Amino acid sequence: MSKSQIFFWLCLAFLIGVLVQSLINFPRLLWLGILIFGVAVFSAKWERKNLMVAAAILMVFSLGALRSIFYEEKNFSAVSVFNDRGRVVLMGTVIAEPDIRAQKTYYRVAVEKLNDGWKEFEISGRALVAAEKYPPYAYGDDLRLEGYLKAPEKIDDFDYPGYLAKENIYSLMSFPEISFLESGRGNFLKEKLFSLKAVFKKSLEKNLAEPQNSFLAGLLLGEKRNLPADFSEALSLTGTTHLVALSRYNITIIASSLMGLLNFFLVRRFFSFWISAAAIILFVILTGAAASAVRAAVMGILVLVAQQNSRLYSARNALIFAGALMIWFNPKILVFDLGFQLSFLATLGLLYLAPIFQKWLVPPDDIHLLISTAKQTSAGAFVKSSKALTQILSSTLAAQLAVLPLLVINFGRLSLIAPLANVLVLLFIPATMFFGFLAALAGIFWNTLGEIFSLVAWLFLSYEIKVIEILAKLPLAAVKLKLGMVFAAVYYLILFWLVRKFQKNDLAENFKK
Repeated sequence: MSKSQIFFWLCLAFLIGVLVQSLINFPRLLWLGILIFGVAVFSAKWERKNLMVAAAILMVFSLGALRSIFYEEKNFSAVSVFNDRGRVVLMGTVIAEPDIRAQKTYYRVAVEKLNDGWKEFEISGRALVAAEKYPPYAYGDDLRLEGYLKAPEKIDDFDYPGYLAKENIYSLMSFPEISFLESGRGNFLKEKLFSLKAVFKKSLEKNLAEPQNSFLAGLLLGEKRNLPADFSEALSLTGTTHLVALSRYNITIIASSLMGLLNFFLVRRFFSFWISAAAIILFVILTGAAASAVRAAVMGILVLVAQQNSRLYSARNALIFAGALMIWFNPKILVFDLGFQLSFLATLGLLYLAPIFQKWLVPPDDIHLLISTAKQTSAGAFVKSSKALTQILSSTLAAQLAVLPLLVINFGRLSLIAPLANVLVLLFIPATMFFGFLAALAGIFWNTLGEIFSLVAWLFLSYEIKVIEILAKLPLAAVKLKLGMVFAAVYYLILFWLVRKFQKNDLAENFKK
């Protein structure tokens, strides 16, 4: 076993350890026993290298489980002890950008003090507070909240407690009496990022009507709250909702598509890589650099690195190391963060499935024939452009196929039209985002120039919206399905077998040559 393979299995063992402990709450003594056994075997200086590797994997496996336990203990929410125990007074700071809805606003508050009616004392923990839209409060505001704490409950099939658990939130407070204490208690850099986002968003709203404005805000800022209900449903039916959730797996698709689009215009791979990476970083900054967006950006950049270097093993190890590192900082994202799961699987799809689709769409022999013909007819640019288009198509299909079970399980719906919708729409998304960004940026300084760029962006947006709306109206565009984890396990086992078979056949063909 090579060093690269050993590294891969060690990272994978850590992930599995976290997963097992997250699903089944085993006692700490069990994991300590496994760790001690692994250390004992590893320290015995066995001559068999494979046995030492197995011992190291066992040690890391137990460390993953222990990390999950220690993280849970460290982030224990003392505030949750007061759930459903009567009226309390909280004092804390708004630690995230307010989530503004149609009828109310949600604030994530880090609690510092609590008064239970008997005495006031310092306490730790977080609460999700639902409040009236006015007066509005901002990130970094210190508030006094008087109301009732409740534990989150499941909403139909949606695991709402699990969704909040990844942010260490175990308490809800609905429409409390709120008193403003002071501002400026947040992180200075985050405050500036949120201010930049607000200015950028205001500039977007100047020159675009609905639903183009809300769709562009979703593409650039990951915001989908203001989308019209009928268009949101059309996005769901066509499997294109990911386009307006920048912090999720669409970053990986857009990164790959942007690089393919730049190659289409004959930009050198070196420059297309850096332009695409810079675009990802810029758009993540505009979202306020939320943790989920940063994680997805890391995945997207890893895809670009893999496509730039064409080294699958290096990309695979980089991906699993990045995943392990993210999970080390927050073990709960492995089980409870759908965005992380989608971006991780989409990245795997782009690494392993996209090359298969590219080979099926344009077989290597056909590529050589095309290039040979192109040299004789001066059509080399056309060949390169065609290859770039197949890259965009392959990336889209690969990512969709990789995340399909997760989407069906979580949303209970399978979009049959999704592959076609994504191919027709995603091809133009990088250009839409580019002109939309220029429109908003220019609108801040010179509105006339912003109007010109907005017109170009409007043309792209109108095409994409119309395609989505037409496809959503087709019979059987989507069907309702109720599938569980057994389906997902069988699906991914079959997918794994197909990938391995393709790799073996590809290796055999290369050996013959």
